[in-house]
Amino acid sequence: MPSLRSRWNAVCFAAIISLLSPCLVRGQGATGRIVGRVADPTGAVLSHAKVTLTNQATGIIRDTLTNDSGDYTFVEVVPGTYTVEFELTGFKKNVQKNVTVDVNQVVSLNSTLQIGASQETVEVTSEAPQVDTTSTQLGAVINDRSVNELPLNSRDTYQFLQLQPGVQAQLGNGNGSLFYGSQDTGSVSVNGGRTRANNFSVNGGDANDQFVNLPTVQPTPDSVEEFRVITNTFDAEYGRNSGSVVNVITKSGTNSIHGDVYEYFRNTILDAKNYFDLAGRPQWNQNQYGGTLGGPIKKDRSFFFVSYEGRRIREGITSQVVGIPATAAERTGDFSGVGGFAGGGGIANQFVADALNGRTGCTAAIAALPGSTTPAAGVAWSSIFPTGVIPSQCQDPVAASFMQQFVPTTPVTVPVSTDNEDQFTVRWDHKINERQNFTAYYYFNDLRQLQPFDEFEQAGGNVPGFGNLNNNRFQQWNLTHTWTITNALVNEAHFTYMREGQLGFLKPQTT
Repeated sequence: MPSLRSRWNAVCFAAIISLLSPCLVRGQGATGRIVGRVADPTGAVLSHAKVTLTNQATGIIRDTLTNDSGDYTFVEVVPGTYTVEFELTGFKKNVQKNVTVDVNQVVSLNSTLQIGASQETVEVTSEAPQVDTTSTQLGAVINDRSVNELPLNSRDTYQFLQLQPGVQAQLGNGNGSLFYGSQDTGSVSVNGGRTRANNFSVNGGDANDQFVNLPTVQPTPDSVEEFRVITNTFDAEYGRNSGSVVNVITKSGTNSIHGDVYEYFRNTILDAKNYFDLAGRPQWNQNQYGGTLGGPIKKDRSFFFVSYEGRRIREGITSQVVGIPATAAERTGDFSGVGGFAGGGGIANQFVADALNGRTGCTAAIAALPGSTTPAAGVAWSSIFPTGVIPSQCQDPVAASFMQQFVPTTPVTVPVSTDNEDQFTVRWDHKINERQNFTAYYYFNDLRQLQPFDEFEQAGGNVPGFGNLNNNRFQQWNLTHTWTITNALVNEAHFTYMREGQLGFLKPQTT
């Protein structure tokens, strides 16, 4: 049995390491706590009572002893459902089942032991929810059942942010995205704060885009165990942003094999025509497919969980109304059918006149027109081209080629955008010994998007062929080592060393 001195030496050593290696302690809290007090029927506290915590899914067991005040604490409790056992010589064993711990939650669980033989057991399967008196944080927890069973357009987990009190979704301005990411589902205003003032983390690791401060790591809903949205007075460990804290926890393996295979789809033939779609019903084909698999590597000790999701979207994007030549003749410069240039207008300055006169054959072609006038500043177009026909020699060859290749023949076009995405995640949870646990998590997402109209900062051309092709790849890896120490003076202390990283690649290409 280690001495008290050796344990304190270990505590001091761990504290020194954490101070000297701040780069390792970067993660934010992704677990919960269970606290409580053990007493006898008269209300007198019971010290040195044994408290055992068992994860009902994985079978992993932890235990501690109550201190002189009868209090106990379990820190770094992975979100899940637990059985808690209280026992002390001379008292009946008390077992409380189905104790649920959510992410960042502090569960207050007190117990009163009845006098009797230790072989006797008092079992409690449910009790009224406990009020958290240890924290002033305000927020809500979204569990995996809500994530998987509630309607979720495009299967974006962060859409559930909009269901929380004080959270307002930001809508587009109708003409595209004025700011990059402003139409992303993670762009929400919390309690009137800025849309870029929120902090996102996955399994305690940083999941923010450092450029626009929006989430880049977005695990598929089938791999999400739960996530918590803290909207006010959150603890100092979340001191990065002023808006809200969104902490996502992904699923881990259990002692039983579990998983799923799925496909969600939408199709054009299932959609109704929008009233404003003047060019007809636009194409809309969406397929999201994938699967998950989790289970034990070694029962009660080591577990794995993997997921994959592919996304293939083809969406017709209706353009703005574009002013175009009405007939095939007008596309070649023949406006005689609409009265030519009798409506007015002329050459504004000599620069334009010199450009016309400088084109090979243009001056001669104009002179051949009956009643024409040589181009000069202030001369009306109807005097230069009295027949209403612009000779090909006077047309800019670049503009003429552009007209034939890119300007549509209808005022409204519906080009098709593409969205191809492949995401997979891997998680490994391992119990090293009774006091140490290790977790490794890796996230990979490859995204290829073709947008027919470039809408970034209102750059967007309103004719197809001038959009952009964006290739994005995001990766995150988290390595977490948790070491818990229990002794007579410190009921339970823990040291978590997290090494996490994030890689992102953006390769914009203009088409």
